[in-house]
Amino acid sequence: MRSPPPESEADIPGGLRAALAASGVVGAWVHDIWADRLVVSAPVARAVGWPPEAGARGVPLARFLARIHDADRARVDNALHAAIARGGAFAVAFRTRGPRRLDLRRLDLRGRIEADAAGTPARARGIVLDLAEDRADGPRDQHAVNRMAEHAIALRGLADDLARPGLSRLLDRLMVEIGLELARHLRDSPDGQRH
Repeated sequence: MRSPPPESEADIPGGLRAALAASGVVGAWVHDIWADRLVVSAPVARAVGWPPEAGARGVPLARFLARIHDADRARVDNALHAAIARGGAFAVAFRTRGPRRLDLRRLDLRGRIEADAAGTPARARGIVLDLAEDRADGPRDQHAVNRMAEHAIALRGLADDLARPGLSRLLDRLMVEIGLELARHLRDSPDGQRH
């Protein structure tokens, strides 16, 4: 089964396109898992250093992974395979690699794994966000702490499902530490706003 390509920029109304760009959305992607064919919109292709035609034709996932910074590649590969194994939504941030330092970009791949009628993971689709505006001491750190809080809350729920009080207490302590970090970010925010 062939996955439909991501919509082209021409298919998106101007106001929506502007809102997406203002939100940091670079473009869209679709991965046919069984055919190992990743199709990306033209802006995503350019962001990883491909000609738009290559992104429109589709490439093996390994070719996409080859465009990820060496220090991030194994983590992204593992995250994608774990997402395929469990299904559902995922997000993974990474840096691209290029021949020059200026070619480095910080991107966030977000999407959802979709199953076929038999319940087997068949396709993934999603968006790519540009993290260029994130600063080491600003929204990027805040985003990381927010993500940690989301994951800790999810883990706490899983620990309750397992009926493991020791594990639940450990996660409670972790959540307190994350809460203190969130409070520090709110206190230190230069604009006084919550992110």
